[in-house]
Amino acid sequence: MALTDFSIDRALADLDSASAAQIRQALAAPGFSGQITDCGPTAAQLLPLAACFSVHPISGFAVGAVAVGASGHLYLGANLEFQGMPLHATLHAEQSAVLNAWMHNEHELKALYVSETPCGHCRQFLRELSNLDTLRIHVGPQIHTLQSLLPHAFGEPRSKGHGLLDSPSIPLEAVKPQPNTSQQRAINAAQRSYAAYSRSPEGFVLECLDGQFFSGRAAESAAFNPSVPSVLVALNQRNLSNSRKVAIATATEAKLATAINNPLPFASTLISSISKAEIKVVQMDAR
Repeated sequence: MALTDFSIDRALADLDSASAAQIRQALAAPGFSGQITDCGPTAAQLLPLAACFSVHPISGFAVGAVAVGASGHLYLGANLEFQGMPLHATLHAEQSAVLNAWMHNEHELKALYVSETPCGHCRQFLRELSNLDTLRIHVGPQIHTLQSLLPHAFGEPRSKGHGLLDSPSIPLEAVKPQPNTSQQRAINAAQRSYAAYSRSPEGFVLECLDGQFFSGRAAESAAFNPSVPSVLVALNQRNLSNSRKVAIATATEAKLATAINNPLPFASTLISSISKAEIKVVQMDAR
């Protein structure tokens, strides 16, 4: 499935004409970023639209997800695959929607709607949210708690104020003074990293040829493998925007000078698979 006028028409076919027109207007806005506000359609009704953003050259399988924020705003998500890359480079739809909400500064999710039953990878990733007791996961007519989907989870639950969406900022600054605009954007992104396990925050910024910037930051999991590096978070935001097909002009990675893990090799390989842009690196230290 691809985001075309035909696919959008199909995805919105069950909506009334006024709601469908409202969604089309939102999608056409230059600043569209995967967030739906003041919307008549429900999260469940928007699942077909979310799946239109799926990029699946390997699996051929489109999955859509919609996260419902405590603010009432809705956040689209879709699986994102990269041809020629290892399978672990894939971003799952549930991760996509949650990270989209996070990048819009949503601090809590009330519900997550998914077009397919979440896999174990995503269930473990969702364990990083701090409101597991109240989060509801909707798959078709069924409503689940994460406890029912993952009864013997790995790791301790996150306390309020220390989860993926609501953890505090990390004061960081460039090792060398006077970073340029893209470097400072990457540092700003890194400061909101969720690096609860490695203590190695990172940020990534993409600039497209149309002048649009897309930021990402690290989102870790206690099980490590479901973790999402900042480059993939930034690419997710680009995919959920109107710049998804616009070429990447520049890329900037902000990494901790004393980090015990190195995000750059993966980021370099991933970016080189889709763009000729070289990654500029800025080293950070704690303030």
